[in-house]
Amino acid sequence: MKEIVRYIYYPHIQTIMRRILLTGILISSMVSANAQADIQKLKPAVKIAAKKMNDALVKKNLHDFVKTTYPKVVESTPGGAEKIEKDLQSQIASIENQGSKILAAWPGDATAIIDTAGEYQCTIPQYMKMKLENGIITTQTTLIALSPDKGKTWYFIDATDKVLSKWRSVFPNLSSKLLIRPAPEPTFVPNKK
Repeated sequence: MKEIVRYIYYPHIQTIMRRILLTGILISSMVSANAQADIQKLKPAVKIAAKKMNDALVKKNLHDFVKTTYPKVVESTPGGAEKIEKDLQSQIASIENQGSKILAAWPGDATAIIDTAGEYQCTIPQYMKMKLENGIITTQTTLIALSPDKGKTWYFIDATDKVLSKWRSVFPNLSSKLLIRPAPEPTFVPNKK
């Protein structure tokens, strides 16, 4: 009798278990897809944070500007935040002594946000318009945006001067899926004569 019961119910139990497993996988993938969709809703927050950073630079509020720099960059810089701030002051003074000035800086739209071990990461284009002695130049660079606190705070790295593999050798926590586009040629509009 036991053999008959086992023969009748065992395959039925396996079928039920398979259905439970498949339902669990389906629910898990739906939750994961919803979580990804929720993460993407943070893109405007990335742009707002990048705009605040750009505004601080244009207004020469370098203390606030440096606060938006990825903390691991600050930690790896001898002299830390103070040194970065002094170097920026020196660079801006040098630019202005040559008759140039930063007129505006603004972000574009963020790429897809990636959850990498609990840290949100993406890239975002940054545009800058500068007055030169003989005209106006507009440049585009790429920023890596990182949030260690699920999108509440965003920090940035100017990534234009290196390819992603070089950045990952310095910061191995960076996702291999980040998109760093090569900087396009700056546009230049000469002064009217």
